[in-house]
Amino acid sequence: MRNTKTVLSRTAAVAIAATIGVVLSGGASGAAVDGNNSIVDQQGRTVEALSADTRIDFVPPLDGNPLTREWFHSGKACFTVALPAGDRWSGHLTMGYQVGYPATLSGKISFQYQTPGLELEIGGDGPKVDIYNLIPTLGVQLDVGFGPGIQSVDVAGGDVSGAEGCIMMSGFHGTVTGVLGTTTIRPFVRLVSSAGDTVVAYGPLARI
Repeated sequence: MRNTKTVLSRTAAVAIAATIGVVLSGGASGAAVDGNNSIVDQQGRTVEALSADTRIDFVPPLDGNPLTREWFHSGKACFTVALPAGDRWSGHLTMGYQVGYPATLSGKISFQYQTPGLELEIGGDGPKVDIYNLIPTLGVQLDVGFGPGIQSVDVAGGDVSGAEGCIMMSGFHGTVTGVLGTTTIRPFVRLVSSAGDTVVAYGPLARI
């Protein structure tokens, strides 16, 4: 059965926004890239989204429910832009998940997220902005049918500018409830320029 409507707006319910008013640089160069994708924008500049340093650890669900999958995620969502001298660039960087599942018990699944630490990397040796507890425990219930299916959920994001930088996630906690069988988690990084140019990079698959 194909997927149907969402009960709540996925983006509105689980996304956060952080505005960065300075140019980001040096963030992506030292990262271990595990997924990347690029486009050439309307001005002929190469714009790249990167998933890096990804680690997803599944753990036994705390609620003891056999329909629950629970995990911790650390990693980076990075971007680079080939900027000629004097050019400016700005956009929005988003981290999220695709969750694939073979079946559901009731036709609905619930997501819950919480992050104890989110950091915006600004420059290699420059200042850093630490953001903590921006995402309280949040839930969203999706009316998805009985499966199989894939759902995408945005979980963190920020407005970015300059030539490169990263949003770093540490100890991000996620659960999905209502799924049957092997569940696959695939993180993604979406970069949208202020002109609307969009590129998405996918990280490595994790299954339980």
